[in-house]
Amino acid sequence: MRVLTFGWEFPPEKNGGLGVACYGLTRELLQKGVEVIFVLPKTQETRGDARFLFADQERLVKIRHTDISLRPYQQADSTISVIVGYDKQGKPIIRSRTIIEEVHRFAHQAAVIAREEEFDVIHAHDWTSYLAGVAAKIASGKPLILHVHATSFDQAGGDNVDPAIYKIERECFAMADKVVTVSGYTKNIIVKKHGVPPGKVEVVYNGCDTSEPPRLPQTLVELKQQGKKIVLYHGRISIQKGVDNFIKAARRVIDANPNVIFVISGSGDMTNQIIEQVGALRLSEYVRFAGPLWEEDRDRMYQSADLVVMPSVSEPFGLVPLEALQHGTPSIISKQSGVAEVLTHVLKVDFWDTDEMANQILSSLRYPVIRQQMVKEGKCQLQTLSWRQAADKILGIYKSLLQYVTP
Repeated sequence: MRVLTFGWEFPPEKNGGLGVACYGLTRELLQKGVEVIFVLPKTQETRGDARFLFADQERLVKIRHTDISLRPYQQADSTISVIVGYDKQGKPIIRSRTIIEEVHRFAHQAAVIAREEEFDVIHAHDWTSYLAGVAAKIASGKPLILHVHATSFDQAGGDNVDPAIYKIERECFAMADKVVTVSGYTKNIIVKKHGVPPGKVEVVYNGCDTSEPPRLPQTLVELKQQGKKIVLYHGRISIQKGVDNFIKAARRVIDANPNVIFVISGSGDMTNQIIEQVGALRLSEYVRFAGPLWEEDRDRMYQSADLVVMPSVSEPFGLVPLEALQHGTPSIISKQSGVAEVLTHVLKVDFWDTDEMANQILSSLRYPVIRQQMVKEGKCQLQTLSWRQAADKILGIYKSLLQYVTP
């Protein structure tokens, strides 16, 4: 079986959970004998053994590359600078394009690629690749699966969605043969908000790597030596992620226990607002902004923290608590998340209930046995949440669309 896959990012590019999920699923599908042709919008370094195609290659399009990453979580009208050619002196000619323009360009090239390649089924990840998937289906007649990692309602943290993104979602869902969501939470959104028939939607939970990671030298050593407890937020700093509520809870925690340090790892469009909020609540002494941490730096922070908090307003799944558990650190998670459906040995709180969030943080820090039990039981549960199991379900969906094909 050969699958033509469209995605907007892939490791080692470091934008967020979308690339991590694409890598995990692709790696396991390859292990099961599925041939994966993975198409990305621009040339980049890649990881793993899939066959990669890039929609900015010269045989397809004149655009050579962009000078920044194409981040999937920006608004449709966010602009990026693109090198569209070179003058006689070899100087690059730069034009500004919106993300939505890049999405349409990707779709145009997807149709070209679909006519050139041999494959059995199309699999497109996230809204930035949906049009590419639809274009490939129209060009080839092959069945299409759209994989929903987040919706416009998640990104908006409510109903004030980007109309251009919502239009793409709704129209492409109607064209898909099957829609995969990363949780029942997300399935409920697309059924109610996008009008997708429930029978067309399959839930395939994200997974994690189940091997034990190496122990690394700790970070924040001086603070730990002073007896400080470390509470970590890791993720984008955006309205969807609820970082403002995390800071409100931090104020309540510090009022009860000033021996706690809150670390924010990430970046995003609300960074300045959160910095101002920290100052307004007189928390500058207790909050550290670490910037976006990846790979070993991220893992060191996971291992150094006493507790991780995921306070998301709307989280389709949420890989952070699984990653934290791998490194031996328990989490408090928002009830408004997909991972809350599958992770039982974890504390859960409504994102808006900052008093209860603070109470759970204080209790977890006060009683080490709570944290130890969450980690012990949670690590056992991780074994049932592997990328291998997610890939098994995806393969079953492929087979249901192509009953005559065997891997």
